[in-house]
Amino acid sequence: MNVPTSVAPQPGQPGKRAAALAHALDAACFAFFALSLCVPSGYSYGSTALALLALAGSVAARPKGPARRETWVLVGLMLVLGLLWSLSFDRWFSAAGWGYGAKYALAALSLWYLSKSGVRLSAIVWGLALGCAGALAIAVYQTGVLKMPRVTGFTNAIQYGGIAMYLGFATLSLAVLGRWSKSRAAVLGLLGACGVFASFLSDSRGSWVVIPLLIAAIWLMAWLNGYKRLASMAAAAMLMLGLIVAVPAYQKLEQRSAEAAREVSQYLQDPQKYAVTSVGQRLEQWRLAIHLIEQRPFSGWGLAGYPAAKKQMVDQGLAHPSVMEYGHAHNEILDMWVKRGLPGLILLLAFYSVPAAIFWPTPRRLARADAAQRPRLLALRAAATLLPLAYFGFGWTQVFFAHNSGNMFYIFSLAVLWGGICRLEARAPAPAQS
Repeated sequence: MNVPTSVAPQPGQPGKRAAALAHALDAACFAFFALSLCVPSGYSYGSTALALLALAGSVAARPKGPARRETWVLVGLMLVLGLLWSLSFDRWFSAAGWGYGAKYALAALSLWYLSKSGVRLSAIVWGLALGCAGALAIAVYQTGVLKMPRVTGFTNAIQYGGIAMYLGFATLSLAVLGRWSKSRAAVLGLLGACGVFASFLSDSRGSWVVIPLLIAAIWLMAWLNGYKRLASMAAAAMLMLGLIVAVPAYQKLEQRSAEAAREVSQYLQDPQKYAVTSVGQRLEQWRLAIHLIEQRPFSGWGLAGYPAAKKQMVDQGLAHPSVMEYGHAHNEILDMWVKRGLPGLILLLAFYSVPAAIFWPTPRRLARADAAQRPRLLALRAAATLLPLAYFGFGWTQVFFAHNSGNMFYIFSLAVLWGGICRLEARAPAPAQS
């Protein structure tokens, strides 16, 4: 098995320079998560530093040894998706989307470099945890001081709520599965709850619906790896904690849930009248997208062709004019399919499923770490697996990849989390030769 090699002093390379680069990489990874929601474009600072350090390290401190097969799969997937986002599918030589390709290429380089150099576990754990604290701090400021009716952070409420929910559950999974000291587990659990509560304050219903999926995934990952008692305790603890966190926001949760049910009923009774509500707008966008997909299931309509087709249907009285307010279908899968056809849909599903399959903890993968580190590896792999699962869930009511925050957080999280996994697995003693 190929294992990643740390950035160690090479002949002619000063040890201090390699050590400084390693510390800088850890700091960038920590900052990426910690600042993601608490400052404007917070995810950009850590990711930019990480990309620049990976570029510099590739020249000045390149690690030796072959990369793992999984690394090349993730790198290839990122490059292909970056190309996919860059193409309009109706103006093939348009350069309007190539900014996406550049970001994905830098994230792919960062992932490759971090898979070889590794990321310190503490940088990931406390970056995620403080990211939750920062998210709640902004939520409290916007609701308590600015008196905003809905927390948006420095992006929009849906993006903020989704990312905060992931930060919260990633931290909770680390807290309950990592077998830390009681005090450390308690601190991580409390900070994870901060992220979940911040998501509740955003009124982002699309992030709430993924909670059962994430809890079930954490339980299943622990159960299948022989931690059956821990799995049940973890699921029960997260359910109880979720209920406790939901109590202060109960009135708002109940109001938003009742509002959603009412809007669904109203739209089904009179689509033309109630397509302007929050849920009605989504249902109208979905209906229209499905209708257009039926006409061009393989090729799609392209980035320019999709709004033109919507406009034509509006002019013919076949769709409500409110559908023109958004350039996407309010559903990640439908939006990809209607714009980029069946090939785009397949690649999008791969963007969820392939990282989830690579990150998913199995007994064989956990055996790559020494026995003392296996609970930590289980916890880290679980937190990493939750990322594509959460994005898959968010995507049913929001097109996360239509926003810079959605793209940047996903691709650089993949890089950082994979770097942490590779470091833990590289520290295991080499198996004896038979």
